[in-house]
Order: sequence, then structure tokens, then C-alpha cells
Amino acid sequence: MLSRELKHRLNLYKSKGGKISRKRNVERMKDFIAWCNCSPHQTGKRHVHQFFDEKKFAPSTERDYWYAIKTLWELIGRDGAPPKPSKKDEP
Repeated sequence: MLSRELKHRLNLYKSKGGKISRKRNVERMKDFIAWCNCSPHQTGKRHVHQFFDEKKFAPSTERDYWYAIKTLWELIGRDGAPPKPSKKDEP
């Protein structure tokens, strides 16, 4: 479901900086896109909230996925940052 342009942008992003970190970020971006089952340009706040609610990540993993989604939104030219995951009320 990735467009040719987005694949190119992801490859450019992955080719700069820390190779392992960027490779993992790209994998997280692709996981999010696959989960949404729609074009990245069509993703919105609702998708982000549902993704985090369904996945129930550990806090550090949640943070890593949020940064990956934030980077994805920057790569596709979305204004602003995606919404942060809602705080979990743990007893």
C-alpha cells in the first residue's frame, strides 16, 4: 500500500543517521501503515488513538512508535504532530 514516492522517502530517511535506529523506525512506520490498512495520507488522530489502544505497548515501545508515526507524518508533509497516546490509568 506504499506509494513509490513514500518508499523513496523512507529509503532516504533510512540511509542517513544511525542505521539500526532508522531501520527500526521505518519498520515501525510500516507496521502502523499496515495496521491502518489505508493510505498514510488518510491516517488521522482516530487511527493513532485506536492503534495505541489496541496494541497496549509498554511505555518505552509506545514512545518509540509515537516518534516513528511523528516522523512518518513529517515525511508525508502533514502539518503538526500526531496526537500523543492517551495516558493509561493503572491502579
